[in-house]
Amino acid sequence: MTDVGDRLDRHGDTRQRLLLTALHLYAREGLHAVSLRRISTEAGSRNSAAMHYHFDNKLGVIQALLDMVARELGRIGLALRSERRAQRTLRDNCRLILRPLVELPARQAWGGDGVRFLSRLVSEGDADIAAMVNRLTAPFWRRLDHALAEQLPGLPAEIRRLRLMFVSTNVVHGIAETAWLPYTPVGDLSHFDQDTLLDHLVDYLIGGLQAPSTMNH
Repeated sequence: MTDVGDRLDRHGDTRQRLLLTALHLYAREGLHAVSLRRISTEAGSRNSAAMHYHFDNKLGVIQALLDMVARELGRIGLALRSERRAQRTLRDNCRLILRPLVELPARQAWGGDGVRFLSRLVSEGDADIAAMVNRLTAPFWRRLDHALAEQLPGLPAEIRRLRLMFVSTNVVHGIAETAWLPYTPVGDLSHFDQDTLLDHLVDYLIGGLQAPSTMNH
């Protein structure tokens, strides 16, 4: 087994080892830079067609990875439910939304790769990949949009939804790229702890959603 497969899944079965190797390579290099044959090789499989056997094709791999990441985010969210209050502010809602994603790297050995993988997905222009992501996330985004409609009644629906997609995409990229914080062009910003980073991400998300609209309607 290669170092990647050994580090990510020392005791796992072949399918899981292939899946975690794919997650690592996709997160590091992108979805279109890595072949299924290479994933099989780096996972230590002697069968070059192992990925096709277990996942059929690249879309099957991406779907399996989406399901794996979503299950873990769901578990983290479930563990946080005891902290939820009956009446929540916009800030409460945004913090609860982002916290599972921020905590994922600490909860799973593959969590950092999982966040970077999601960051890759939200930048994809591929219709098939977008359809898979939307099948998984559409109910969540619709619930959030409904909550925002109540808390931001003065913002037209079309602008609210556009801002939600813009800001949320940028937040996912920001969470995925925290390793860059020591090397920013304005200095080392790596001293923020996880909770402080989460608070600043929430501030950024709320600021984008609440900004006055300059468009005439």
